[in-house]
Amino acid sequence: MPTQAFGSRRRAFTLVELLVVIAIIGTLVGLLLPAVQAAREAARRSQCTNNLKQILLGLQNHHDAKKQFPLTVGWGDNWNGPYYFSDKVYLLPYIEQATTWNALSGAKDGGSYYEGWSDGNWANTRVLNTKISVFNCPSNPNRIGNNNANHTYSINMGTAFDAPHATTGARQANDGRHNGLMAGGHASPQNWNDPPRTFASIPDGSSKTAAYSEFVIESWAGNITNDPKLYRQQVYNWANGNSTKEVRDSCLALTSLNDAGGGRVMRGGSWSWGMAAVGAAYSHTMMPNEKSCHSWNDAGDWGGSNALAATSEHPGLVNVGMVDGSVRSVSNNVANDVWWAMGTRAGRETVADSE
Repeated sequence: MPTQAFGSRRRAFTLVELLVVIAIIGTLVGLLLPAVQAAREAARRSQCTNNLKQILLGLQNHHDAKKQFPLTVGWGDNWNGPYYFSDKVYLLPYIEQATTWNALSGAKDGGSYYEGWSDGNWANTRVLNTKISVFNCPSNPNRIGNNNANHTYSINMGTAFDAPHATTGARQANDGRHNGLMAGGHASPQNWNDPPRTFASIPDGSSKTAAYSEFVIESWAGNITNDPKLYRQQVYNWANGNSTKEVRDSCLALTSLNDAGGGRVMRGGSWSWGMAAVGAAYSHTMMPNEKSCHSWNDAGDWGGSNALAATSEHPGLVNVGMVDGSVRSVSNNVANDVWWAMGTRAGRETVADSE
């Protein structure tokens, strides 16, 4: 067996060499971490896109079965009845959530659209607090309450005013004139309600009209005016104006938050409730990842109207699902006219405007 020569010995690392190795390892870790984080975000964004695609497929299947898109009702006179609920409730049987749907409604077929939906079976708080993963983007950083009823996708209510958006138009709130996909309103008076939405009511084209977008669940960080990230996570007060542009400018200038009563946060808190404050619908009045404001007139939330922006934690963009079932990644820098055109179903904008 060979033996070590007399007088020789293994040389240990010097302190300098050890420090160099540590520095190299630290540099490699520093280079790898952004790549790992980017890969994780890419996976989360892919899951977010898949969620939207599943919601859009459910939307189209609902239209096939009911000959219209699902309703979204801003307020109801019976919190245990059908006029209380968002479009996502009516999508349940078409997005592989039949068990949840059956527990809520009894799953009656035939008859009127609301048959069997006001018999008290809706008042199932446990079911309404069921966590539904397809309604939640994995990149979303916030939660409200126990997170069970949270959601991060909402239907497109349109813009504050009809096209051309930079001039005075007809106010949309509470008069059955929402120009997006959402068919919203209130149980009484009935003339506040939008007519049902169908493919025939989208002359701009299903590939040019937004159906759903993601948003960031609301948080409360105080009246912050200089942090765009916090803009995405807060809802500011009431805007005003006589055109979509004026409403947007008014919202951007606001510094006070809409506290929903005592500093509460609501947007994203309930996937089943059709109220504007919980984010049942979003607006194309504000640009992607801009500030959100509650609405633009004192009665707006009663009819589902709001100035809540499409927002996300994906860097520089939001994912938007179109009525035809496609999903687009829309840049924060999209032109105002293009974004407004995507938000309206019958704005009669030219094809070039929405490319």
